[in-house]
Amino acid sequence: MQLFKTRFMVHTRFYLLSLLVLSVGWLSGCSSSADKLDTQISNALENDNAIDVSEADALRVFIGQESKELGHDKKTVALLTPDGKINEAALVAYVKRNRAYRKLAKDGKTPALSFSGAVTSDKPLRLKVYLEASASMFPYDAPGGNGAFKHALNDVLTEFDAVNPGQGKLFVVNTEINDLGLSLPQFFKEKNIFTVAKTKGKTTSTDFEGIFSEILRNTSGDELSVLVSDLIYSDPSLTGMSAQKTLDAASSLLTTVFNPYANTHSMLVIKMNADFDGTYYSWNNAKKKYTGERPYYLCLLGRNETMQRLYQDQTYQTIRQFDQLPGFSDSWFFGRDTKAITPFYSILVTDPARKGHFKRSDEEVRSHAKAIHALDDVQPDVSDKSLTIPVAVDLSALRLPASLLTDASQYSVDGKDNFKVSAIQAYTGANSTTHKLLLTTTKPARGERTATIRLRRQFPPRWIASTNTTNDATPDANSTFGIQNLLQGVERAYNPNNQTEYFTLTITLN
Repeated sequence: MQLFKTRFMVHTRFYLLSLLVLSVGWLSGCSSSADKLDTQISNALENDNAIDVSEADALRVFIGQESKELGHDKKTVALLTPDGKINEAALVAYVKRNRAYRKLAKDGKTPALSFSGAVTSDKPLRLKVYLEASASMFPYDAPGGNGAFKHALNDVLTEFDAVNPGQGKLFVVNTEINDLGLSLPQFFKEKNIFTVAKTKGKTTSTDFEGIFSEILRNTSGDELSVLVSDLIYSDPSLTGMSAQKTLDAASSLLTTVFNPYANTHSMLVIKMNADFDGTYYSWNNAKKKYTGERPYYLCLLGRNETMQRLYQDQTYQTIRQFDQLPGFSDSWFFGRDTKAITPFYSILVTDPARKGHFKRSDEEVRSHAKAIHALDDVQPDVSDKSLTIPVAVDLSALRLPASLLTDASQYSVDGKDNFKVSAIQAYTGANSTTHKLLLTTTKPARGERTATIRLRRQFPPRWIASTNTTNDATPDANSTFGIQNLLQGVERAYNPNNQTEYFTLTITLN
């Protein structure tokens, strides 16, 4: 009898212990977003007693991804502002309330917090190429084509390989992401790159929201990812919906995908053209034989500091000359400045393009100001009563195509003089100025006044608007179904407040 009781008690305790283990496992598996955020903070702090810029960005990305749940949790609701942005002060305070932070501080090891700044690195950039392998892409590398598609990809790969040999990685994307399974030499030798690519994943459609999410999540540090795609949105789950509803869905989905990364990552979209010989699949999967040129796109994605290195580091000077790639058409950059940046600018008082009479203001002469922003004794030209004021400006920080930067219609000028930007010229001057703006008026005002110059921020740019079509039943050499809607979704993530200008410059006249 005693033996039975002992065995019964052992079995009962074992059963209860098993239930306890299962319960703990179940509870941990159902942890809330706030718990996961706390764990992420703790892991970062316990790793090296600090949170650096990269780890802070990772916290922001997580908060953006889990914003819906965190915004309804009393513990984390303060992390988000009413318009959905991250409250930076609240985030720092939240980290300081973390159990790991408080323990380290109590032990006299208060963690270092670096929530702003750039993640710097001296390592060469590493390239990851994601080739869309859907049926609509196969005709770009058809045997009868001129090879422009493959030529452009080879150029991108070889330029990067010259800087960082053997580090390039090749992937295939459609409904999923897979390793292409080819080395660079094998890729270069392949007669038709889609012969291998089409064996990876399902080629019937492309899950853009899933692919962009995966690429952004896995692009960090010194990595630069390039998606090669025709960017034609086709989702089997939307079958039966109208073209407009399909495009509206695509736009909203892309906004959701890019929202968590808008502060940390940037994207450059390059429109390319290449021979196309084969079956074209329209948005509703209708088939049509087409032979001729068709647009496709290179989407370059990287952390902000990585993209800055690509644009400014001398090492990548030849790589960033994308307009030299075979088939280049145009480009557009998506990025967000964490602070409003006014570029350096200065009036050129002795430039040959000036008309009329003016001199630097006496006040600026006395203060030895670095730039000239104010003029005295402003008089129109004696012959035709006009006035032209040249202004040198540094536009190197703007990732905008030259076609926009040098388009006078993109600039507006407010003030009594009714100035217009009559021309924008490439210009290499002091203090790294890159362009010269000519402000011209035929009816100059008098007295003390100001002129305010703005570069308009408008989306879509002309090339995206002219490329867009909502009816691709008859394919052509220029159009892409829904490209404007797709990229409009990205634009909303990067410009949620509909900012109307890139910068504002003010000059004073007297």
